Amino acid sequence: MTTLLDPSSRSLVFAVFSVFVVICLMLCIVTGADEDDRALVRSDSRRLRSWQQGIAMGGDTTTVATVTVLVGMVATTGFDGLGVMLGSLIGVMLLLVLIVEPLRGHASLTAADLLDARGSGGTTVRVSWGVVTLLVCFPLLVVQLVVVGNVAAALIGQPGARTGCIVVIGCVMTALAVSGGIRGTGVVMIAKSAIALPVLVAAAVLVLHRFGWDPGRLLDAAAHGSRTGGAYLRPGGYTGEGWVGAVNRIGQTFGMTMATLAMPAVLMRAISTKSPRGARTVGRWMLGELTLLYGTLAVVGVGAAALVGEALREAGPAAQVFTPLLLGRALDSGGVLVAALACVLFLTALAAVVDVTLAAGIALGRDVLGASAKPAGRRPAGTADGAASRWSAALTGALAAVVAVVVADWNLVVVSTLWLAVCGAALAPVLLYALYWPGFTARGALWCLWGATVLSVVALALSPYTSGTPGSIFPEHDFRIWDVTIPGLVTVPAGFLLGWLGSVTDPRRAAAGDAPDPERRREPDTV
Repeated sequence: MTTLLDPSSRSLVFAVFSVFVVICLMLCIVTGADEDDRALVRSDSRRLRSWQQGIAMGGDTTTVATVTVLVGMVATTGFDGLGVMLGSLIGVMLLLVLIVEPLRGHASLTAADLLDARGSGGTTVRVSWGVVTLLVCFPLLVVQLVVVGNVAAALIGQPGARTGCIVVIGCVMTALAVSGGIRGTGVVMIAKSAIALPVLVAAAVLVLHRFGWDPGRLLDAAAHGSRTGGAYLRPGGYTGEGWVGAVNRIGQTFGMTMATLAMPAVLMRAISTKSPRGARTVGRWMLGELTLLYGTLAVVGVGAAALVGEALREAGPAAQVFTPLLLGRALDSGGVLVAALACVLFLTALAAVVDVTLAAGIALGRDVLGASAKPAGRRPAGTADGAASRWSAALTGALAAVVAVVVADWNLVVVSTLWLAVCGAALAPVLLYALYWPGFTARGALWCLWGATVLSVVALALSPYTSGTPGSIFPEHDFRIWDVTIPGLVTVPAGFLLGWLGSVTDPRRAAAGDAPDPERRREPDTV
């Protein structure tokens, strides 16, 4: 992978990337947090219009793993990769229909405010929500840094420079998150989308042009290039066959849907929408951006199977992160498209890590440290919260860079699956219950948050991702007890069940006669 770019193209990539970083840093300083630190955790959305918020929220769901891993999955497994995209789009639609408007009506800073407002919160619940949010954000940060570190090292032709690339990029992104706040990182997201979408659309257009704008011809070439024939268009290439494959496929779509519904960075930005009408505008722009993006990525992935399927197969699973760049080299031997796609990967990683770092910092500073230091009840969003969130974001970013260096050679699929599983099984059920079930209690929230988290970790620890296969984290050991690698079909229903069971067995709920306090529980805002 060291010949992806010639020296002139490398210079172009890093020149563009450096200019973009400098511009983003200036924008973050100018439009970011005020001197009293409040804007870090409380966005003044008057400076971002609703359509701009929609583009930023669409960018929140797009990580460098989305662009590289999803394209690689489509290129190597076909149907199963497309299923992941479908699950994500379904999750976005549910987010817009069920979550955005009522969430912004009840939460002022973080989603944990919703639990307090709806009568199922408290200090313990807030701290638990914050800790589980960190367990979601941290693996996501690590994956982003490792992927972009690998790509950067390959582009400069120095694989040994991966550690330095991870550390430098992690420091830059952490600085952007700390200096910008929600408003500043929103500007970064918009700038990233304005560059990434046109480049990806151009790559998709070139793929279609190469095959005479005939989708049938493109699919036939992809089936041939992947060396799987008709199986390319059938499920099972990634998830497997038989009952295990069925459980993996359903869990993949179900888990991706629920995880997209409760991504902390997306919820953080949804809270900052200005009004119900503004939330609807945000939703339209977000859905439009993601529909275009996933359609483009699907074409790019199928085109990669048709044009560079042989190279991907020879390079092995680790080469999937380079799929867009290999396709760019096949479409444009001059290197301009490869350079443009490399910039897209860098910018996507920068924007994603900036936003996730900020979300993790706010969760740690506001929900964990802030709740621990203050009594339960109203917690005004003052300077203390902003300062704590700044330091927390800096600490989270620095620690993520260190961990990314340590686990850079691991099978990162299990790390990605971990954050998706915990987000979909622990955060999403609590969010939906708090909004739409008046009988949901603090005990139900705690059972769901911790029970689903532990179950997700155990399910992956005992799967082939962790041991028993050559691609496992510990290939020399074998302590797996089942072959399911995507446990969403088990963990998500278990999360809902634990939330229900904890609530109906709560003695305080029974003592209150199952009648919620009308002062503490307001009905969700209606459209």
